[in-house]
Amino acid sequence: MNASLSSLSDLSGLSGLSGLSLREAVPSDVDDVTALENRAFPVPWKRAYFAAEVGEPFRFNRVVRDPGGSLAGYLFCAFAAGEIHVHKIAVSETWRRKGVARLLMDDLFSFAERTASDVIYLEVRPSNTPAREFYRTLGFSESGRRRQYYVDGEDALVLSVPVPPPHPA
Repeated sequence: MNASLSSLSDLSGLSGLSGLSLREAVPSDVDDVTALENRAFPVPWKRAYFAAEVGEPFRFNRVVRDPGGSLAGYLFCAFAAGEIHVHKIAVSETWRRKGVARLLMDDLFSFAERTASDVIYLEVRPSNTPAREFYRTLGFSESGRRRQYYVDGEDALVLSVPVPPPHPA
């Protein structure tokens, strides 16, 4: 399943993304996803975790590739019983702050509406101010805290957003 940008809904405000492809993650993506994961996170998922997720039922795993075929970003989620949980999202250094994360999340919101999901959840470090602000612009709000969630002892904020999301002010 490969979606060109012209076939995705509501790409307003996503200039500069022409030539990117957004599609379901497949086994051949796992090495690139793992490499980006290792650069993006202090405690990254192992390759085996991503490999185990690709192609499994009740998963929504997406990759964005640039015109040269390089990985621009990825999103890995699980869904069941009206809930979607974002496990991982990352954007390559070259594509950060250019709309790739928004593209991935817009695709997730479309999927959530198609599957009649009620809510999307994710965890974020309280210290990750840019990510928290990004999620706020998408309508996410704090719905809980997981104490000492990360290996280094930092808590995780649990953020959630109803589907469809509210339009933040």
